[in-house]
Amino acid sequence: MVERPLNVLVPFASPLTRSTSKGAADSGLYNFIWDDAYNVGSCYFTNGQRDMLAYVDKCKARGDVDIVLSMTEPATVVHAALVQEFPHLRGPSVESVFLCMNKYYTQKVLDPDPIPHEGLDLDSPHLEEDAVRVAQEIGLPAIVKPASSLRSTGVKKVNTVEELLQAARDLRKFGTQVVMREVFDSSLMRHYVEKYVDLKKYPLATHNMAVVERYIQGELFTVDGCVYDGEIVHWAICDNLYFRSRPDCILGFANSSSLSCETQSRLWQAYDKVLNRMIRHGFDNQEAHLEFFLMKGGDFKLLEINACMSLTLAQLYSHCLPGGDSVRLQLDLLRGVRPTVPCPSGRYSLVGYIQTFASGKAKELVDFDAVSRVVADGLGNVRIIVDPERDIVQAGDSGNILGKVTVQGDGFEDAFEQYKTICLQLLRKPELSPWE
Repeated sequence: MVERPLNVLVPFASPLTRSTSKGAADSGLYNFIWDDAYNVGSCYFTNGQRDMLAYVDKCKARGDVDIVLSMTEPATVVHAALVQEFPHLRGPSVESVFLCMNKYYTQKVLDPDPIPHEGLDLDSPHLEEDAVRVAQEIGLPAIVKPASSLRSTGVKKVNTVEELLQAARDLRKFGTQVVMREVFDSSLMRHYVEKYVDLKKYPLATHNMAVVERYIQGELFTVDGCVYDGEIVHWAICDNLYFRSRPDCILGFANSSSLSCETQSRLWQAYDKVLNRMIRHGFDNQEAHLEFFLMKGGDFKLLEINACMSLTLAQLYSHCLPGGDSVRLQLDLLRGVRPTVPCPSGRYSLVGYIQTFASGKAKELVDFDAVSRVVADGLGNVRIIVDPERDIVQAGDSGNILGKVTVQGDGFEDAFEQYKTICLQLLRKPELSPWE
């Protein structure tokens, strides 16, 4: 008897999740079920408003699903709910995913040594007084960020109480706009949280929160691994790269890391401390993508947790780690197969974001036709992550990401010049992007 392919549900599917999964989809082992929630006509939108619980209910009605593959943070929220509803599914608990997603509770529960911080209720009638109090307690300058968001959306450095208050008002405004789908505002998550999260344990879970952190300086590094049946598995460490001219704007990531073996060992220890806390709250059979500051004194400080693979680094790993297919790793976890850890090739690889500080339709900012020419010429691997008609709206100091470029080179300078050359061919308004 020939076994049938396993049915794999992919919530919040997109062209990027499809292309990243191509190797697994072509293997014959799986039948991928792609579900795109971002169309306004889908049940993710209820009366024009986004509703995560409605989308979970839609996925529950899918029927015969063997695996839920969560490749993004919104998908992980759905995945965890389905694991709770259907005992045969493997993956993380709702509580563990919520604690990773909500940066306020990440620092309260999962971080063993958090950066000094305070929460700010964006819907409070006393927002101005609260902002003054938080500024006094944390000190300025500070970093303001939405409690739940993707990438660096809405993150802003503030130097005065007035700037802090304006940043909070901006987050309150942007969080309610459908175009800012990277922000998990309270209206999106309210019904989901009320059903699945213990509000006695986490009373601020339904509030529209921002986190205000003391501004600290340090080098950033990304650590990727996973949990397999309660056991932590290490995978890779990458350098986070930033533009010299705009240090709050991320350029991308690189592997192999510049850290010494001894420092990498200490970073893995910091990673394990956080993951052990996640495991105690039900995190299992899932990849975990964490970012840490390396302080001048040598200590590590947790920046954030992503309870899923990084699609950006999946693109990088496929180039620099033989066998480094993040999707196949995750699928092994979900079907009960211990993942094989890939070995580094030693080749320097860089994945850089196609960044802009411009606003407008995506087609006005990036030359979609030039992408195929760049790839055909063998200059690098390019993926555009926005649709041509999408409205690009500025929010925060980090710009907007239109796509990603992966190149290999003889160290950073060589790889960076290749990356810059490609971006200049693709951007319609390159003068509004950082380069140095």
